[in-house]
Amino acid sequence: MTATVMQGISPLGVKIQPRRAFTLVELLVVIAIIGVLIGLLLPAVQAAREAARRMQCSNNVKQVMLAMLNYEAAMRKLPAGLVWSKGGGDIDAVGSAFIAILPFLEQSNAYDLINPELPWYLQSQNAVRVVEPIYLCPSDTVEPLHKYPFIGAAGAPSGDTYASCSYGLSVGYDDGIGFQTGFRGRSIETYVGVFSPHSWMKLGSITDGTSNSFAIGEAASGFKMCEGIGCNTPSEPPFGESTAVFGWLVGGVNLPAFYDPGFRYAGAFASTVEKLNKKPVTDSLFNVTGNGKFNRTPSWQGGPHHTSNFRSFHTGGANFGFCDGSIQYLSDSIDMTTFRHLSSVADGQVVAWP
Repeated sequence: MTATVMQGISPLGVKIQPRRAFTLVELLVVIAIIGVLIGLLLPAVQAAREAARRMQCSNNVKQVMLAMLNYEAAMRKLPAGLVWSKGGGDIDAVGSAFIAILPFLEQSNAYDLINPELPWYLQSQNAVRVVEPIYLCPSDTVEPLHKYPFIGAAGAPSGDTYASCSYGLSVGYDDGIGFQTGFRGRSIETYVGVFSPHSWMKLGSITDGTSNSFAIGEAASGFKMCEGIGCNTPSEPPFGESTAVFGWLVGGVNLPAFYDPGFRYAGAFASTVEKLNKKPVTDSLFNVTGNGKFNRTPSWQGGPHHTSNFRSFHTGGANFGFCDGSIQYLSDSIDMTTFRHLSSVADGQVVAWP
């Protein structure tokens, strides 16, 4: 007996339902829905990642401030912003606060590579290229090791490549960072900050209160620079150094010996003369020509020096480390009078926190 198989009917007589595939329109709709979902989720993922980076950055600032305070506990004074070698010239800086606190960050191996008797450009290449993750904000776009062709062309033994930094030492609202006679550090005047060249601040001198005065803040290296206070046009200097990158071992500010030929530098100092997160970032100049090195007049009163502004890649503000060890995230819409009071150590104005 033979069985006849009809179309759509199995040999057992069961009706076969034809399988229905996706149409092109349905496939496109599904793809569009997935695309919308990804579009909705991506900003949330990016925001979560940035929140994690900001938290890590805050922890970096916390660790640096604790090291500063441990240094103070051991030495009875905070580290100097920059130190010059005895009998050396204007470019013979031998160390910054970032070097001084290395043993208190448990980075004595890096500290041992540095010769305290030699200026920065005579240090070994091994020393200047030590990348300290704690000195780098994870949101900063700068490369951990940055090459400076201008320095390389000078043939310095330290070479042309230096480890980068994302944090600045506050000079306050007073960027007139010249010396007193005898090359002593600045006197504590109304608007000065915690740091300046060859000057060791004591906590007892911070009469506005340690919880009302910040010592360091974010000074991200990855932004474009411009020239001078009030500038707003990115500069393209002859030697190609157009970003606010600076090395933690070099520190400092730019000198006429480099500035005049066209080399631009942000340096490890930052002030509150200009607003937080001003972009492009103001470059720096420590004008030692003539009597400039002893001129302590702020730039806003016609002084010869200027320093870079604080800045970060975070949304809406930046992390700051206060002299009591606390960390505050300050908004870039902060009232400038308040911002300047917080950066000054002895202006007699105590800020009332919300």
